[in-house]
Amino acid sequence: MNNHSIYLDNSTTTRPSGEAISKMLSYYSDKWGCFSAPHKMGTDLYPAIYESLRNIYQLLGAKEKDNLVITSSGAEAINHAILATYQDVTLSTGKNHFITSNIDEAPALLSLNRLDQFGCSTSVVKASQNGFVSAQAISEAISPRTALIVLSYANGLTGVINPIHDIIALCKLRGIRLLLDLTHVLGKLLIDLEGLEIDFASFNGDHLHAPKGTGGLFIRESLKCSPFIVGGIEQAGLRAGALNVPALVGLGEAAKEMLAARDYLCTEIARVKTIFELEITRRIPEAIILFENEERLPHITAIAFPGVTSEAMLFLLNQKGVYASMGGGSQQQIGYLLEACHVDHSLANCALSFSFSRETTEEEIERALTIIEQCYAKLRRTSAEIIPKRI
Repeated sequence: MNNHSIYLDNSTTTRPSGEAISKMLSYYSDKWGCFSAPHKMGTDLYPAIYESLRNIYQLLGAKEKDNLVITSSGAEAINHAILATYQDVTLSTGKNHFITSNIDEAPALLSLNRLDQFGCSTSVVKASQNGFVSAQAISEAISPRTALIVLSYANGLTGVINPIHDIIALCKLRGIRLLLDLTHVLGKLLIDLEGLEIDFASFNGDHLHAPKGTGGLFIRESLKCSPFIVGGIEQAGLRAGALNVPALVGLGEAAKEMLAARDYLCTEIARVKTIFELEITRRIPEAIILFENEERLPHITAIAFPGVTSEAMLFLLNQKGVYASMGGGSQQQIGYLLEACHVDHSLANCALSFSFSRETTEEEIERALTIIEQCYAKLRRTSAEIIPKRI
């Protein structure tokens, strides 16, 4: 990314922390031993491993008695929790019903679909027109056979937060396991897993300024959880294979920095986002801030630009060095997601998502606003020129 580019796609990935990368390097070049080896090359790794895990536990607000599996991604963590529930609950009790929502991301939807071949069923709960999944909608989908509910804490494209406390209370009342994906909220909200009392929580490290190929699965203390990868006793037998110590060190440093910057992100970056939204609607009166009155994350906004398709706007912004998102990859396309929230088709397909980080500056936002305004005006003029006037 050159010095003039403006990166507003932090819900897809974040720039790795320079300090995290720096701390990882010696674990590739010098401290490259296996931590389970019964000699100095192994035991010398213990202090860094313990410090990194402590930083991650603090970011999660978890007890050290709870299990934490270091994974290669948030997707792996989600797959692990789902398959473990099938092995530990479904096979022993016959409870073979799983629930997610129609605005969740690909790892949840596709992993649950894969259980169909094992005689399981999945209910996909519809989001409300307010952009969140209600506890009432989940309650109506629950059956006596429900084993697990899989949900994101908040949506990574719209920023809308689900009513998590109501959903947790419902799961506790009905004795159903709950997996929350925390990817988009860690470091942006105060998370206290000890207080939430959920069963599983997953997260993707590269959304926390950690290196690619990092993630984690929180498992509540005493909860039975079969391993996803077998073949050894590493990570308390929950994930076989040599622990990726450099990646853990990078993730631990990133977690420490996210915790330190949380208040800044919740105040200063939230203020920058507010300025961005106000200026967009001032400069482009037709623009619509989606879910503006809902409880949203401090760093994400979804905005519709009527009369201009998402693809055209994204393409032109990309040419000008402003990087936004319309979904894709592990996320749903924003048009499909918004239609799932009952947004009109014509409006849903004119929307883009902008997500900020602690590195986003007010000066960048000012430049981005000017470019967005210019791109929108150009595309509207082009549309007017190619659409023949009625006689």
